[in-house]
Amino acid sequence: MRNVAVALIAILAAACTAAAAAGAARPGFELSRPAGGGADFPERTFVLSFPRRADLDRVRVKVTENGSRVSDPTVIPASLAGGKELATVLLVDTSESMAGHPIAAAMEGARLFAARRSPQQQLAVVAFDGAPRVLLPFTTDQARIDAVLGRTPRLAYGTGIFDALVRASELVRSAGIESASFVLLSDGADVGSTATRETAAAAVAEAHARVFSIGLRSRAFDATTLAELAKKSGGRFAEARAPQELPRIFDQLGFELSRQWILRYRSLARSNERVRVAVRVEGFPGVARAMYVAPSFIPPAPPLYSPSTVQSLWRSPVTFALVSLLAAGLIAFGLLALLKTRRDDSLRRRLSEFVSFASTAGEPDGGGQASATDPSGRASRWARFEEALEIAELPISAARIVALTVTGTLGLALVLWIVLGAAASLVAVLVPLAVRAMIARRLNARRSAFEEQLPDNLAVLAGALRAGHSLVGALSVVVDDAAEPTRKEFRRVVADEQLGVPLEVSLTDVARRMECPDLEQVALVSALGRETGGNTAEVLDRVTETIRERGDVRRLVRTLTVQGRMSRWVVSALPPLLILAILAINPDYLQPLVDHTLGRVMLVMSALMVVAGSLVIRRIVNIKV
Repeated sequence: MRNVAVALIAILAAACTAAAAAGAARPGFELSRPAGGGADFPERTFVLSFPRRADLDRVRVKVTENGSRVSDPTVIPASLAGGKELATVLLVDTSESMAGHPIAAAMEGARLFAARRSPQQQLAVVAFDGAPRVLLPFTTDQARIDAVLGRTPRLAYGTGIFDALVRASELVRSAGIESASFVLLSDGADVGSTATRETAAAAVAEAHARVFSIGLRSRAFDATTLAELAKKSGGRFAEARAPQELPRIFDQLGFELSRQWILRYRSLARSNERVRVAVRVEGFPGVARAMYVAPSFIPPAPPLYSPSTVQSLWRSPVTFALVSLLAAGLIAFGLLALLKTRRDDSLRRRLSEFVSFASTAGEPDGGGQASATDPSGRASRWARFEEALEIAELPISAARIVALTVTGTLGLALVLWIVLGAAASLVAVLVPLAVRAMIARRLNARRSAFEEQLPDNLAVLAGALRAGHSLVGALSVVVDDAAEPTRKEFRRVVADEQLGVPLEVSLTDVARRMECPDLEQVALVSALGRETGGNTAEVLDRVTETIRERGDVRRLVRTLTVQGRMSRWVVSALPPLLILAILAINPDYLQPLVDHTLGRVMLVMSALMVVAGSLVIRRIVNIKV
C-alpha cells in the first residue's frame, strides 16, 4: 500500500513538471511570416502579435537564425507601417445562405473590425458569391469605409472562396502593397470557383498575405478548407457557432491585429539552407519560432576580364573633357578654314585701308567700310562690326572672331557640364560677353586717345595755317607730327582729298568713325573757309578752346560717376560669381533649378533682371557732354 502511494506521488510530480515545462515552452506572443517571406531575400519580414499592449524596440527583441544572433533587427508597430507596407482586405460571403441575421451580424462585425484599424492603414472590401465583387478598393477614407460597411450587400447563389482570394491578391499587387491581412468570412464550402485551392494559395503567397478565416456553422460548413488556408499562410482560423458570435470574433481579431509589430532583418543564410528562426521579447515569456528555406539564387557571374589602366583612363571624365576640347578646337579650325576670305588684290581693296570709297547703287561697300558720302552713316551690323575691328586694330577678321567665340562658348559649356553639372554650363554665356567687352574696351581706348590728342593737333593745324599752308597742307603737317590713332585717321582725310573727295566730307566720316562730334566743327570750318573764306586759323583757335573746356567737363563727369560704374560691375558680377562658389562647394545644390521647369524659368528671369539692371545703371552714369 505504501509503495502504491509513493508511485502515485511520483506520477503526479512528473505530470506537474511536464505541465510546467509545456507552459514555459508556450510563448506569450505569436510569430508569423507573411507568405513569401515579405521582402525579397536576404531581407526577412515577420509579424509579431501580442495579446496585450507592447512597447518594443530593437534592444528588447532578440532574433537568432539557426542559433546565430541576428544583428540590427528593426521593429515598428503595424499602425505606423503605412498603407504601402501592411493593409487589410475584408472578404465577406454574400451567398444566399447568409440571408437574414447572418449577413447583418457579419456587416456589424466588419464595422467593429474597421473601427479597430489604424487610420494610416488601407482597407478594402470584397464580397463573393458566384463571383467576387470589389465593394471598396484600398482606401484610408473613413467616410467611404463607413458608407460601404453600412449597407447590406446583395446576395446571390454560389460561394467562390478561391476566386475571392485570387481577386484580393490582385488588389494587393496592383496597389503595390508589401504585405496584407485577409479576413475571410464564409458559412459554407467553396461552390462555383474557377480557381483551385492550389491556385488560391499561390496567389496569397505571391501577395505576401496572411489569411484569418472565420467560419460560420451551417449545413454546408467546411471548416477544413478555411483552417488549411489560414495555416498555410501563417494566419489563424476561428469558428462561430451562431451569427451572434460574429461581432465578438471580428472585434477580437481587430484588436489582435492592432497589437501587431513588423519585424525586419537581413538574413545571412546560404542558398537552399533550412533556417530555424527564434524570437525572444523582453517582458514576454517563451520563445516564438518559425522556419523557412532560403531561396536558391544564381550568384552574379564574375567579369570575363578586368579593364586595363589604359581603358580606365580612356573612360575617365578628364579624358572625356580633353577629347571634347580637342573636338571643339577641330571644329573651330574647320570653321576658320571655311570662313577665311580669299586674298583680294584689287586696287579698290588695297586702297580701302587708307581712304574711304563711296558705294555705288547696289554695290557692296568696299572693304566693309561705311560709305563716306552717306550723310546718315548707316551700314549693316556686320559692316559696323568689321569697321570697329579695323579701328581697334585687332589683327583678326570678323568671321574668325565669331567662329572662335561660338566654339569657345560651346566648349566651355560642355566642360562645365561634365565637371560641375548642368547649372554651371550657364556660365559659358559669359564668353561672348567677355569678347564683346574686350573689343569695346579696345575701341573706346582708341577713340578716347583720339579725343585727347585732338586739341593739340588742332593747335598745330592752326599754327600751320598761320605759317601760310593751305588747309590740306596744314593737315599734312599734322600727319607728320601726330601720334596714333590721329595720324592714321588724318592720313585718310589727306588721301581722300587727293582723290577728289571734299575735305569736309572726309572729316565728317572720320568724326563718325571716331565718334568725335568736336571734329564735325572742324569740318564745318573747312566748308565755310572753302565757300566764304575768312580767318580759318582764328576760328580753329576758338574751336580748340571749346574742345579743351568740354574735355575738362567730360573728365570731371567721369570722375564723379566712377562709383556708379564700379557699382554696375559689382552688381552684375556678383550673381554669376556666387553661382560658381556654390557649385564649387556643393555641385548638387542648384540642380533643382535646372531639373524643374519653374527653376529654369527662374534662372532665365534672374539673368534678364541682372542684365536689365546693368543696362539701367550704364544709362544713368553715361552722361553725354
